[in-house]
Amino acid sequence: MSIFYRGAGVGTYWHENDARLNGFTPKKPGAVHSIERLMMHIARADINSPYISLTRSYGVAYWYAAPFGRIPATETNPGYVYEIEISKPLPLGLQLLDPVKEVAAAAPEPLDSMYYQHDGLPDFVLGLVSRVEMGRFLKLPRPQPPPGGGTSYPPKLTIQLETLVRALRDAEILAVGNIPAAHVRNRYKVWKWPVEE
Repeated sequence: MSIFYRGAGVGTYWHENDARLNGFTPKKPGAVHSIERLMMHIARADINSPYISLTRSYGVAYWYAAPFGRIPATETNPGYVYEIEISKPLPLGLQLLDPVKEVAAAAPEPLDSMYYQHDGLPDFVLGLVSRVEMGRFLKLPRPQPPPGGGTSYPPKLTIQLETLVRALRDAEILAVGNIPAAHVRNRYKVWKWPVEE
């Protein structure tokens, strides 16, 4: 048995529609899984996909539920963190994917001219982890080897790298298919960030 979580901020679909009653369904249940669709779902927040984003981390789900709804959660209008329990055998028609494994398996070979790695400073990745607080690292010009003097431009960012970083940040697992209501064990009310600043 494995425990997963999903945050539902105030005003979002899963905030307004209790998954304990009908389970979770993707927005486009008939769409076919592909690596491109997976990357668009994670890196570009394209929810018109066959995926349901889950996380292994209660903290990540809390982060999405409390401050990141249409409006911030309050004690009288809380966000929700759903707890989902899934074990083998999986429910009929349900598949779970680790997006890091999926993207890594499709990554270019090291000698390919189109590579997924960035060419900036190490802090560049921090900008992907938190664009709001550290987005400045995405704009720093990439260092150039001597003698330098070439055109200055930001580091290379690929959708593969962005997907990998976001999936790792969010401890993300993707469900393809429906998650029956019987697997939704709890829905916790959340409104205050649990960590002291």
